[in-house]
Amino acid sequence: MITVIANLKGGTGKSTLTFNLAVWLCSRGIELTVIDLDPQRTLTDVAALRLEEGLEPPIHVQSGPFSSVRLPGDTDETLIDVGTADLDSFKQALKIADCVLIPVTPSQADVWSTQRFVQFLYKITEGNPPESIAFINRADINRAIPASDEAAAALTSLPGVRLVPQRLSDRTVFRNSFSEGLAVFELEPRSRGSLEFKALAAALFSQKSRVVYRRPQEEEAPHTANTSDRIEAEAAADDKNATRRAEYDLGESRALTGEGRDLGEDIGEKKKKHGAKEGKKAGKREKRKNRKKAMKETQAGKGGKGKKDGKAKKGKKRKKGKKAKKRQ
Repeated sequence: MITVIANLKGGTGKSTLTFNLAVWLCSRGIELTVIDLDPQRTLTDVAALRLEEGLEPPIHVQSGPFSSVRLPGDTDETLIDVGTADLDSFKQALKIADCVLIPVTPSQADVWSTQRFVQFLYKITEGNPPESIAFINRADINRAIPASDEAAAALTSLPGVRLVPQRLSDRTVFRNSFSEGLAVFELEPRSRGSLEFKALAAALFSQKSRVVYRRPQEEEAPHTANTSDRIEAEAAADDKNATRRAEYDLGESRALTGEGRDLGEDIGEKKKKHGAKEGKKAGKREKRKNRKKAMKETQAGKGGKGKKDGKAKKGKKRKKGKKAKKRQ
């Protein structure tokens, strides 16, 4: 299976995504070929850093123009990182792709660029493009900012592109891990960034997804089905939190497009119930606090009255004593 990570627009995180996917697949024992056709060679550099540090599993990258790289036919998966600086290699990679993965940052310019890219892909493949899969990359961490949801809605209505609901947020851990030759799930295994990436990788490389990615006229090789089964089983066993996160994001994404409202409503109901419970607890705490305050005030009032009565009695005794002395 040949997956090309591509976009006409630069700065969308193609090399970072390719590297993380390569480490994720290799760590699961998948036979993998990684090719860097981008003249910037960012993917080649980070893979070399990983080899220098002696990190496992090592990522071996072929780099250069398309004419100088070799495409072995016996590996389970092939990942190709491309850049528009070498347009000829860019076109050749797209022609042999089974799947084109398009990272899209949440901006109107990126949506327009993706639209042009799909048209470009259709033209160079003579009307027989591979499956084009888009996802939101570097999404806003703050869910109140609508840019990511607006970009997702635009991509959903874009013909020729299938949008997956899993997203990668704009988190520092992606930059930090890449600069150290580590995948995000190696540097911070329990971080939100790690969970998001695992959810995306599992969605992209599960058996069901890989069958859809195939071009209609091609038959799926037996080893690909076995590989997909293994990935799906391991992802289900090891990444339960990532799966939950993916389901949550799926509910939110479908709610935006009018689908999956039941899931969205269930999430909303859970939030309401949780809020109601917290409200009851807060009410009980406030009542207890008021009772204690009232008791203190009552006790203080009784104590003050007792003191006043005592002073009054002492005053009367003094007066009686003075009267008795005068009589004498």
